[in-house]
Amino acid sequence: MELSKLTPNSWLEIHEKFDNKRGIDYLFAKLDFMYPRKWSSQFANDRSANDFKIAWAEEFQEENFSFKDAKKALEFFKSNIKPGEDNWPPSCLEFISAAKSIDYEAAFLEAVEQMRLREKGLDKWSHCAVYCAAVKLGCDINNFPYQSIKTRWKVAIDDSRARIEAGELPSVVPERLQALPSPEKAHTTPKAEGLKILAEMKRVLDSKVVK
Repeated sequence: MELSKLTPNSWLEIHEKFDNKRGIDYLFAKLDFMYPRKWSSQFANDRSANDFKIAWAEEFQEENFSFKDAKKALEFFKSNIKPGEDNWPPSCLEFISAAKSIDYEAAFLEAVEQMRLREKGLDKWSHCAVYCAAVKLGCDINNFPYQSIKTRWKVAIDDSRARIEAGELPSVVPERLQALPSPEKAHTTPKAEGLKILAEMKRVLDSKVVK
């Protein structure tokens, strides 16, 4: 029995934002537009096309592949289509993998900016792995240009993603903890008043000393 018949699958449901079409129908129409003739040539007939749609939808469900992921994958393949060349459409697994690809340089620039904003509690991260990698490299992301540490940055990103998927790191960026004030700032009693209090304490103690 098909998995889609056992559990609800948002890809096989009709959505108003997809012009009242199923999500998978809308996606296949987009791919057909991007790869004219080549996309539709994979299907012998309408029944074959629908079988492909169900298979893709089931794979998406198993991989927790969202509409947002699909949009990212579409943008990835659209940017890699070269006019005049023999561009072939992706397989389902290639399509899923494309959404997981990372623009490492863009992520690095994000880290530099967001770590600066984090000092004010205004940071917003695209993925927790970017934050974790930024923490791992520390001040180096500000002290070195991307080209100088791009290999270390890629390793840090990939390691963070793997550890997040394994449950070893949190999948959500933790809230920024407020730094404790320095001892000087934490002391709310003015110096002159403090000296006055100490002098009074000394006077009281001296008066109690038995001579």
